[in-house]
Amino acid sequence: MIWVSRSSFLLLVAFAAASGGNARARAASAEERFAEAQALFEAAQKRLADEKADPVEAQRMFHEAASTFAAIAADGVGSVNLCVNTANAYYFAGDNARALLWYLRAEKLANTPEVRSGLATIRRIIGAEPRAPERTSIGRVLMFWHYDLSRWTKQAFMLATYPLGCALLLAGLMIRRRRVLLRLAVAFLVLGGLLGVSDVVTAIAPPAPWAVVLESGQGRSGNGPAYSVIVPSVRMGQEVRVIERRSDWVRVEMPSGVRCWLLAETCEPV
Repeated sequence: MIWVSRSSFLLLVAFAAASGGNARARAASAEERFAEAQALFEAAQKRLADEKADPVEAQRMFHEAASTFAAIAADGVGSVNLCVNTANAYYFAGDNARALLWYLRAEKLANTPEVRSGLATIRRIIGAEPRAPERTSIGRVLMFWHYDLSRWTKQAFMLATYPLGCALLLAGLMIRRRRVLLRLAVAFLVLGGLLGVSDVVTAIAPPAPWAVVLESGQGRSGNGPAYSVIVPSVRMGQEVRVIERRSDWVRVEMPSGVRCWLLAETCEPV
C-alpha cells in the first residue's frame, strides 16, 4: 500500500485558497481535517504495531481516518493522492470493499503503477469474480479518442481545434499560397468535429458505470424481495456495472454477463 504525506495534500488546497474568502476558509478547513486524519492514521499504525494494544481500537481509528478522508473528497477536493489515502485507511480498517472502491476512484484520476499495484492487491484479497480486461481489438485501439478520453478532454480539444481550423480556413481564403493552410484547416475542423460528435454520443448514451458491492446480498430477478433469487450470493467487493435504477433497487451486470437486481444501498458507484 502507498501513502501520501500532508505536504502533497497542501498543493491540492492551494488552488482553492487563491479564489476568494469562502474558498480560503474551505481550503483551511480541508487542510486541518486532512492533518487530523493523517495523525489519527499514524497513531493507529503505532497502536497496531504494539502487541499489547487492542487491535479492535486500531481498526476503529483507521476507519475514522478513512471516513474523514472520504468526507474531504466529498466536499470537492478531487485528487488521486486523497483517494489513495482513503483506500489505504479503509484497507487497514478491514473494509476491503471500500478500499477497492477508492482505489478504483484513484485509477479514474491517474492510472499510475502505484494505483495499479494497490488495485491488484485488494482484488486478490477480495477474490471476487474478476472484471474482464478491456477489449483490445484494432477498432478499439484506433478509436481510443472516443472510448478512452474523458468528456472534459474531448471538449477541451474541440474548443481548441475547431476555432483554430476556422481561423486557418479564413486565412487560407485570403492569401494566394493557400494550399497548406487549407489542408491544416480541414484537418483541424475534422478533428474538432469528430471529438464534438464523440462527446455528444457519450452524453446521449454514456457507458454503464462501474460500482462496487459494499454489502453482500442476493441477486434477484426483479426489483423487489418477492422476486426469485438468481444469484445466491453477491460478495462484498464485487465489481458490477449499473444498468438501471428503480427507487431502492439497481439492476447490475456481473463480469460474467449475468444480470440481477440488488438493493441500491448495497452498491456505490465508482
